[in-house]
Amino acid sequence: LELKGDDYTQGNPAAKAVLVEYLDFECEACGAYYPVIKQIKEEFKDDLVVAVRYFPLSGHKNGLASALAVEAAARQGKYWEMHDYLFEKQGEWGEKQKRDDSMFEQYAQDIGLDLEQFKEDRDSRSVSERVKRDQNDAKRLKLSGTPSFFLNGKKIQNPRSFDGFKKLISEAIQNPPPLENLK
Repeated sequence: LELKGDDYTQGNPAAKAVLVEYLDFECEACGAYYPVIKQIKEEFKDDLVVAVRYFPLSGHKNGLASALAVEAAARQGKYWEMHDYLFEKQGEWGEKQKRDDSMFEQYAQDIGLDLEQFKEDRDSRSVSERVKRDQNDAKRLKLSGTPSFFLNGKKIQNPRSFDGFKKLISEAIQNPPPLENLK
């Protein structure tokens, strides 16, 4: 599992520890991990880089739509703003019985995106292909659910708490893998 040039990352690019998360924005477990990951990024800002990848699950009616919305926001330089906003608003739009793009259009306006550009990007082939690439990578890795975490290239059991995550990341920082494993 390697970082890609167009991965959405936060943290120190030269860090000794790399955390990759495959997520579905509609997944309630991903929503529950959102504040934990946010706290982890702050706690280890100098020693960790966090990458996020799309893995919308077929059982979520707005899973794909939300991933497309985030990727479209990224085209206007607001990936993290939309990422955070969707998790903060997940209770409003998650677990609906049918896809509803109008919610994501409202959120795009809320974070200051050009709405027409957002719609054009959301419906574009390049945005769809970017989301599908991450989704296909997750399938190749035989992932079956979200969130799925990889620390320094190895899949980890989802820690049950911030302290559990902190322990794993501290160990990874103290015992980093050889650099060629993280390119």
